[in-house]
Amino acid sequence: MGLPLLAQNQSTIPYKANDSVMVTTILRHLQENPVDSIQARVMKQKFYQKLNKSHARIVSWNVVMGIGQIITLRFKPEYTREVNQVFESGAWGGFKTEFYPSYDFLPIYPVMLEKEKKMSK
Repeated sequence: MGLPLLAQNQSTIPYKANDSVMVTTILRHLQENPVDSIQARVMKQKFYQKLNKSHARIVSWNVVMGIGQIITLRFKPEYTREVNQVFESGAWGGFKTEFYPSYDFLPIYPVMLEKEKKMSK
């Protein structure tokens, strides 16, 4: 048995930091609805399929207790409208959505750590 379809599709999207943008999306649970009904709604709206077929690569996807789901996506700027429509047509009604431009700080961290060490000497 091979990789799930999502994993196969995601690995073929070769975006790099210099040709793409990252957006962190917070899907806040609408707490008046149980999780099962939220998931049923977004599945009925085909959210997962739409996201999988979009030009966005999923960088990370986490569930945060008391908040909901946090998804970081990478895509070329020209696909912004398409990615936005995935959330409008697939996630709305199940989640309140928030979008934040973001960037990967991990490559910068070692540089900052070294600068900090030099400052404390």
